[in-house]
Amino acid sequence: MGFAARTLVEAIPGPAAIVDPDGRVLVANGRWTRPDGGSAYPAEGAVLAASGGTCPGHQHLLSAVRDMTPQAPPTVLPCRCDADGEGTVRVTHLESDCGSHRRLVTVEPAGAAAGTATDADAAAQAKSQFLALLGHEIRTPVTTVVATVDLLRAQQLPQDVREIVDSVHRSVHSLKALTDDMLDLARLETGSLHVERKPVVLRRVFEGIVEPLQQQSRRKGLLLLATPAPDFPAAVLGDIDRLRQVLTCVVGNAVKFTESGEVVVTAERDGDDTYLITVSDTGPGISEADRQRIFAPFVQADSSAARRHEGAGLGLALATRLVECMGGTIDVQSEPGEGSQFFIRLPLEAAAQQPPAATPPPLARRRIAVVAPTPRSTLAMSWLLQGAGAEPVPARFDDVLQRVPDVDTVLWCDDSHDPEAIRRADAMTEALGPKGRTLMISATDPRTGIVRKPGVLTAPLVVGRLVAALNLERTGVRGAPITVPPLAGGRVLLAEDNDVNRTVFRRMIQLLGVECDGVPDGSAAVDALLGDTPYDVVLMDLQMPRTDGLEATRRVRAAGCTIPILALTATALHGDRERCLEAGMDGHLSKPITLPELRAALEPYLSGPPDEPEPEPQPDAEPAAADADAPDLSKLRDLEEQLEDRALVVTTVNTFLSQLDGRRSALADALRRLDHDALRKTAHTLKSSSALLGAGSLAEACAQVERNATAGASEQDLTDLVAGVENAVAGAVRVMAGYLAADEEGADSAGQR
Repeated sequence: MGFAARTLVEAIPGPAAIVDPDGRVLVANGRWTRPDGGSAYPAEGAVLAASGGTCPGHQHLLSAVRDMTPQAPPTVLPCRCDADGEGTVRVTHLESDCGSHRRLVTVEPAGAAAGTATDADAAAQAKSQFLALLGHEIRTPVTTVVATVDLLRAQQLPQDVREIVDSVHRSVHSLKALTDDMLDLARLETGSLHVERKPVVLRRVFEGIVEPLQQQSRRKGLLLLATPAPDFPAAVLGDIDRLRQVLTCVVGNAVKFTESGEVVVTAERDGDDTYLITVSDTGPGISEADRQRIFAPFVQADSSAARRHEGAGLGLALATRLVECMGGTIDVQSEPGEGSQFFIRLPLEAAAQQPPAATPPPLARRRIAVVAPTPRSTLAMSWLLQGAGAEPVPARFDDVLQRVPDVDTVLWCDDSHDPEAIRRADAMTEALGPKGRTLMISATDPRTGIVRKPGVLTAPLVVGRLVAALNLERTGVRGAPITVPPLAGGRVLLAEDNDVNRTVFRRMIQLLGVECDGVPDGSAAVDALLGDTPYDVVLMDLQMPRTDGLEATRRVRAAGCTIPILALTATALHGDRERCLEAGMDGHLSKPITLPELRAALEPYLSGPPDEPEPEPQPDAEPAAADADAPDLSKLRDLEEQLEDRALVVTTVNTFLSQLDGRRSALADALRRLDHDALRKTAHTLKSSSALLGAGSLAEACAQVERNATAGASEQDLTDLVAGVENAVAGAVRVMAGYLAADEEGADSAGQR
């Protein structure tokens, strides 16, 4: 048995052991055997006795272990071995993915049933410590994987590699979410989890839930839709994290257990003070017996070793408790073979300040026919269109072929891999005529499908892509880097004992445009902070050898150092944040941390450089650009039209960005050597490519360097002009990266014309 099993039994106050179905003791805690070495229970590796004297707890223990089934409740046997009176022996089933299941045997001595408050507190504390320790053991390796994948996603990658990296990204975040779910379930049981009330934009939450499920739904050919009703407030007051957890669980379960058809998520008013979120699927349905048990922790409707679907069975139990914590209810309506509907009712209210709506709406005055397989998917697609200002007209396929009055656009669901879909697409295009517009919503991946005309968009639908497709707007491509805007510079001290984490975190910080020094323990951090190097902020791991993060913070604060310190920890113990603040830290970050989260944490402590005096005009040069204007994207669009090849333009931009650091280094090196000829050549090369891609300010800054280097300008003049190039580079990188990353899922609409 592994570390987690050992930790579990040691966290139990009384004698405890984990045994296999044959009664063999696999692991036991120190209280299983008495201090004098004697025990009524066998040691690890031995088998429970078939009979145990006159004590019924021992007489029937082996049979209770062998007769235990996954669905059975715990078996409680009286135990009379304790001189203080009658205790109990409890046998509980444990799930296992390693073949046969396990049993947890615990002994409660006489008087334990009446237990004191101190005993209860000790047990709760042991449970909390166990869960926190387990969370730390999982989070530590996950931290490295999350950070490494984020670094990969920030690079230029081929499309096929990008999809692999994105799959790893989704999987590791699922593991992180499972860890968080375990801890939240424990917090709910101890009453230490609190709910916030802040503005939540539900449409964004929906989109954030369904998009990570895209690959899974495509593989099965599921039509996945999620939208609030058109009259649903744009922002409501609630806890976005808890709401996201609930929906991730319920929607994720629906996709996991549904093999064909659709999964539809909607939200609407349900009275004056209540809102109803409905998650429906066309899956196998749930029997009456299973409907009574699926909301219990660690339970699946099919809990056999041969079950088809993985999972810890935590999701619905956590979702139920979170919904109750938010003052709502969750119910299920289902019959075997008829699919399922989960109803989540929450007492939400509209936020006082609503986000501004687009004026006019992007699909205003558009009348669009909707052809969908079921009333639920028809409703969802209609609501999506109404939310963008269109007037949906529900219709059947045959109705569209006979022409629907005042409709010149049809939104219809099909499978881009179905040969018959080509015939249906041609028939619809012919029915609408040359001025008509049809858009297929494919449940499978259209990039590998056989339908190319009319336009094809893949589910799950989000408003932005739907509007872009219907308005024939340009979209981006997959494979572009997942960009995070750089910070304004500065220097960070990173104190982290894990070599791999330290390397990855340092690279993440450098990717944000910030210098970083790394140290392996708290003592080295103290020396660095009290030394001569100025730092803007510190990232301090809590658990380090020699001197931990808390003690290191106390030392530097006692020495008068006021540099902001942010804690980094993989543990999730109750009170961690309070201990960090008491030690003098300024904030607390839980690993694993993503690149956007790291940027958000560092940004308040890294201000831009002080304004520099504007350089005096030189006789042969125009003043250096103080800041970069946005590159002219119309130039890139013109290139697309001229070359009739967007992919070529994207490749050119990628090449430009990949070579940019080298060009900047060459400029700096030539300036250091005061090599006028090298400065001129490097500036000329960068000027030409910048102008081609519409980076006007950068091209002009390079032209100034080129002219002045040719004229033999002084070192100070050239230094100022190269600084102008650096200023212009920041703006060019920001906007070009945005051009590449615009609508990352744009490849899903391949086939649009």
